[in-house]
Amino acid sequence: MQNRVRLFSLVVALGLVLGGCNSSSDNSSNPGPKPTPTVAPTIAPTPTQTATATATIAPTATPTSTPSKTGGLWVPNLFGPSVNEFDPPARAVSGNPPPQFSNESAFLLLPAGLAFDSSQNLWVSNCSDFVFGTGAIAEFTAAQLANLGSDSMPDPNTTLLDDGSLRILGCPWGEQFDATGNLWVTNRTIPNLVSYSPAQLAVGGALTPDTTITSTSFNSPRGIVFDASANLWIVENQNQQVLAYKAATLATALGHSGQVNPDIIISSSSFGDPRAIAFDGAGNLWLTDATGKLLKFAAADLAMSGTPTPTVTITATPVVTLDGIALSLDLPEGIAFDSAGNAWVANLDSDNAGSLAEFTPAQLATSGSPSPAVFLDSDIFGTNIHQPSLLTFGPIP
Repeated sequence: MQNRVRLFSLVVALGLVLGGCNSSSDNSSNPGPKPTPTVAPTIAPTPTQTATATATIAPTATPTSTPSKTGGLWVPNLFGPSVNEFDPPARAVSGNPPPQFSNESAFLLLPAGLAFDSSQNLWVSNCSDFVFGTGAIAEFTAAQLANLGSDSMPDPNTTLLDDGSLRILGCPWGEQFDATGNLWVTNRTIPNLVSYSPAQLAVGGALTPDTTITSTSFNSPRGIVFDASANLWIVENQNQQVLAYKAATLATALGHSGQVNPDIIISSSSFGDPRAIAFDGAGNLWLTDATGKLLKFAAADLAMSGTPTPTVTITATPVVTLDGIALSLDLPEGIAFDSAGNAWVANLDSDNAGSLAEFTPAQLATSGSPSPAVFLDSDIFGTNIHQPSLLTFGPIP
């Protein structure tokens, strides 16, 4: 019976999440994602076998060296649901490899965002939950992660929940820790930006966030990231903008609740369905757009509000996989840079159930449609990758 309830909750909640894929074109006053009858919407028609394929996926090589203990790529799978980790050997060759570690905790429901704290505990934002459907945040300790090989379904060590008022959490999505250990989270459907203090994180439960920021600029905030100067950047999906709160503004707002409008608002005619952002080593901002492209904005263009033109635009190209033909960028949802400056993109769709695409610094230097240096496809059952969201790099337990 519990499995039936979980499956029903998954289907309903996933429809709500994916219904927001084209929300930027909706002028409704309802800020939440709109349900659709389609579980996995398609942005562009799947290329036929006569399409020009720019890469061929060979079976993944079996690693012969000892796996590295750093640089794990952690992937939240919205529909699985699970959080899977792929180590460097698994990411070295294109294919559909199994994850090194998999967290299939029964608490996970639409896991969307990930963040590691300073103790290497993993915090997962879930867009829904099994009680109120508003979402929840779960902590899995470093010790639990180290034991995933023996227990792939751990109970969270700590959880942050709604109290039934439907005002605390509403499809929590992007999350990031600041330098002092506060956990910042975007709620897509309320919509707002909240933070939990380290003391609150130690206790858990249905707590009113230490900080709550509302804004007239919020409609459906998604991915978030801190830059090197501790400014917080937010993707506003429905309004098709990138918003920034300067470090001083956040410091003033900390511990309070109320309206605080962003210090910087970036708009662009290139935005179609913005999802997630990441900064490269030079301080340039990269944005995933679910219409099938990556956009780069120069650091110099981010100092104040404006409508800058992307300096680089990467668009989709067909990729031959073990099971058919996919697109290099197919509903790109998440992005993260590894220590070598390679960008890893999470695609919600593929010829199966999603994919991960790696682009090297050389490929990202100029606009075009490069074939990914590595393309990790889901297997036919989606057990390794299944509609991946805001992936991140972290420790390998």
